[in-house]
Amino acid sequence: MQILLGDESRIAEVRFFVYLRREAEEIALALVSLYSKPDPTLLSLSVNTLWSCRYQGDMELRFIDVKTIQAVVSMVPHTPVIQGQPAEERFFLVEKPGLDMAVMAGTEEDIQREEAGDVVRTPGTVR
Repeated sequence: MQILLGDESRIAEVRFFVYLRREAEEIALALVSLYSKPDPTLLSLSVNTLWSCRYQGDMELRFIDVKTIQAVVSMVPHTPVIQGQPAEERFFLVEKPGLDMAVMAGTEEDIQREEAGDVVRTPGTVR
């Protein structure tokens, strides 16, 4: 997930959601594990497009208000070579995963002929 933490955008893995009620107040929270901030070298070289982060697991667990979630994203593993740093597994941000394939595939319409010879179009499925 892409979340707003304070005044900065961060990437987090959601572990679970919980809905709490205290007296008359109700709040929805998510337990998340924060990824590191993007590597500044790769971010600069890519003109702020490549968010390459380290997974921090249980070391960066925290509860957040679900209202701070900005987007559903995917973190894809990669092992970049960054000058002056040992090669390590990192993850890069992909926004709207799968959307490009859905748009390329489009939708299909099933054409059925009724007894009178009229053509009736019914919505199909995305393929």
